[in-house]
Amino acid sequence: FYSFIISTFELDSSVLSSTMSIDRLFPALLECFGIILCGYIAGRANIITSTQAKGLGSFVSKFALPALLFKNMVLLDFGNVIWPFLWSILIAKVCVFFLVCILTLIVASPVSRYSKAGLFSTFATQSNDFALGIEALYQSTYPEYLQYIYLVAPVSLMFLNPIGFALCEIQKWKDQGNHQQSKVVIVGVVVLQVIKNPIVFMVVIGIIAHFVLHQTVPVFMAQFVDGLANSFGGAALFYLGLSMVGQLGKLTKSTVVTLILLTTAKLLLMPLICKDMVDLLDKRNTSDLNHSSLSDYAFLYGVFPTALSVAIYAVYYNAELEVVTAGMVISTFLSAPIMYVSAWLLTIRWTDPQRLMNSLQNVSFNMSIFVYYKKFKRLPHLFTVNLFFAQVSMVLHS
Repeated sequence: FYSFIISTFELDSSVLSSTMSIDRLFPALLECFGIILCGYIAGRANIITSTQAKGLGSFVSKFALPALLFKNMVLLDFGNVIWPFLWSILIAKVCVFFLVCILTLIVASPVSRYSKAGLFSTFATQSNDFALGIEALYQSTYPEYLQYIYLVAPVSLMFLNPIGFALCEIQKWKDQGNHQQSKVVIVGVVVLQVIKNPIVFMVVIGIIAHFVLHQTVPVFMAQFVDGLANSFGGAALFYLGLSMVGQLGKLTKSTVVTLILLTTAKLLLMPLICKDMVDLLDKRNTSDLNHSSLSDYAFLYGVFPTALSVAIYAVYYNAELEVVTAGMVISTFLSAPIMYVSAWLLTIRWTDPQRLMNSLQNVSFNMSIFVYYKKFKRLPHLFTVNLFFAQVSMVLHS
């Protein structure tokens, strides 16, 4: 992989700038994960205490993010939205959600199968769209694509998360034994959880304001909203780093297989389905370049790691906390190299054939050493093997 990346640095810059602009992707990823690393170091060195971290988290989730959502919902131009692309992402999320849910219900122990199904399905589909996606993906090359993040995330929260909440509530109801809670109470709790989510609430308010205010933020509140919205990016990434402190120490042997399967579903299966659904449903784009950029965007969108809020759900329901928190950390740090390598691999179609053959020879040589020394049996090389076969299957499929 590394030899392939090095050899493809010689690609024509005009080709890359017209597609995915790889030269801008690396600085964006370095910015995001550099801030995350700073947050992790601050938490690990106890520069910022857990109490202070909770305060920062409250500011990010209850003030900065709602302001960002409100601003973008008001300014959003629904006329420029490519709806088949939006449906493709949503259908891909639904497919992964129910696949993980059904497999968990079949395989998991009857003692806790419903809570596991609810949390694992949410883990595999709820991405850290706002903290990482806005900063890392297409902000300078295709800024119009960012509007899909503001549309997909709330819809996912309103339709998929309630199913996960309902499964967790069913598990809580079964654990009580005497079944004190009625089904009406369970439905009420699920609806309340959705309404209490600041993302869902502010998106609804923002859409109403979009039509009432005629797609313009009033002058008297524009600077106030901008100030809160602009503070979201760095603060959210820093808080994400803080939240990772001490999570990997909770790993046990019994959770390793679960983590590998969940990480594979989140970082490998999700992007492949997203890309395939866009290729299948987006028939209106006559331009190959425009269709290709949307398809590549869908793939990279699928690689976004799991959102921190899933760990909050696990704490609330007191279920699978070790798996969710450790999986959040692993998926976050794995997403950077996967996103970067995948972006390079997606540019193969524009690569000079001779240079591509040289790159493939280098990769074949490195893979032979990789297999001979049996490194593929050890972590983290096991994830590299999974990524390799996923990319090969994508190339063969296309």
